[in-house]
Amino acid sequence: MKELLTEPLVTFLGAVLTGIAGFLFGKRKLRAEVAGMNADNEGKEIENADKLVKLYKEVLDDLGGRYEAKFKEFSDLSDKKVLMLQEQIDFQKRINEQLKAENNLLKAENTMLKTKLKDSGITL
Repeated sequence: MKELLTEPLVTFLGAVLTGIAGFLFGKRKLRAEVAGMNADNEGKEIENADKLVKLYKEVLDDLGGRYEAKFKEFSDLSDKKVLMLQEQIDFQKRINEQLKAENNLLKAENTMLKTKLKDSGITL
């Protein structure tokens, strides 16, 4: 009868001690795994930050070139517009000179016609 009680009790105590030992060693292992994961995560964060810095650097380096290209394009367009406006001004000046010459001819013709009418005796 004593054996009936001792054998389950020893088995129970053995299971409890095994569980406690497993818990203690498992806890250390789990802590080591968590520390390793934290180190990996920190390494990945550093890599991501490095990649982000490189990306910003590339964008900023490229920004100067794009600015220069756009400025040159704008400058070229401005120069073309100035030339076009200058050509329009010159064209309008030529038309103005032609109209002045035509106006002078018409004035002279009008004066001549008035003189002929006056000589003919017709009064206006």
